[in-house]
Parts: sequence; C-alpha cells; structure tokens
Amino acid sequence: MRAFKVVFFIGLLVLAPWRAALAQTTGDFQPFLGDFVGQVVYAGPAGLAKRDLEVSVRRERGGFSLKWTTISQKSSGKLKRAEHFVAFAPAKRPGFYAATDRINRLGVRIPIDPLAGDPQVWAKINGKTMTVYAVLITDDGKHEVQTYERTLVPGGMELNFSRVRDGKPLKAITAKLQSKEQGINLR
Repeated sequence: MRAFKVVFFIGLLVLAPWRAALAQTTGDFQPFLGDFVGQVVYAGPAGLAKRDLEVSVRRERGGFSLKWTTISQKSSGKLKRAEHFVAFAPAKRPGFYAATDRINRLGVRIPIDPLAGDPQVWAKINGKTMTVYAVLITDDGKHEVQTYERTLVPGGMELNFSRVRDGKPLKAITAKLQSKEQGINLR
C-alpha cells in the first residue's frame, strides 16, 4: 500500500506541469463552448436561397470539437442536410489548434490525407474570434480555401464564411447565430 502511495504522489508531481499547461491552452476556446443556431438568406445560383445553420463547440480530449450543420431546400422542395465534424488539439503555437486524425467506426485512427481529398484544417483563436481555415486540393490539382470566422457577440456569435478557389471568390455569407437557448429549432 505504501508503494502505491509513493507512486501516486510521484505521478501527481509529474502531471502537475502538464495540467497547468493544459489549463492555459484550454482557456482560449472555453468562451466558444455551446450550441448556436440561426438562418441566412443569400444569393445562390438560382436566386435567393435560405439556410438553417447550427454550430456546436464541445470540449474534447484536451482540445475542442466543432460540429456544424446546414439545412437548405432544393428547388424540388427536398431538404438537404450537411453535417461536418472536426476535433482540434492544441498546437505548439499559442492560440492555434490542429485538426486531429479522424476515427472510423471501429475506433481506428485515419490520418488526414489532403491528396485524397481531405481538407487540411486548423483553427486560430484571437480574443473573441475563432477562425477555422480549410484548404482543399481540387481534382484538377488547384486549391480551395474556406474560411469560417466566428466572433462572439452578445447573445451568440456572428459567422463570416468565404470560399475562394485559386484566388477567385466563389461565396461569401454572413450570419448571426443565437445561443441555442434563445434561438430557433432546426427542421
């Protein structure tokens, strides 16, 4: 029993600096934790289009996860739902978070492979703004950059999204998302 107490005490001493470092890095994303919902109307290829938006930020393995959902209505009247999930771990640079490997249904880690079509994703938190960048290599070998800028505002967050392919802007959307307790229900 005494040996267990000694090992336990040594373990606490070894982990103390790690816990302090973890507390410093996790502090950056804590104000963003929660669920946010909203709607946006924007000019699409077939005229004005409406999207329902939902963003969830959760604590995950020393970092955080970001899940965002969009629901839009096709011209046929059918609803289209798209969900995206990325887990982030603290990077070596303060305020930066790197996307972690995906985990399949069997619990096996699958490395991110940009040449296979996976986006290279990272996040930067600066004050009240979390910016997520996704860089994709297109089928023709060019690149696309998607930028999601989420800024905390009273009652929720403001989202500024842009998509640029080879330097040409393709889409820009701005939306106000409310904290889910105050917001709307998605379909």
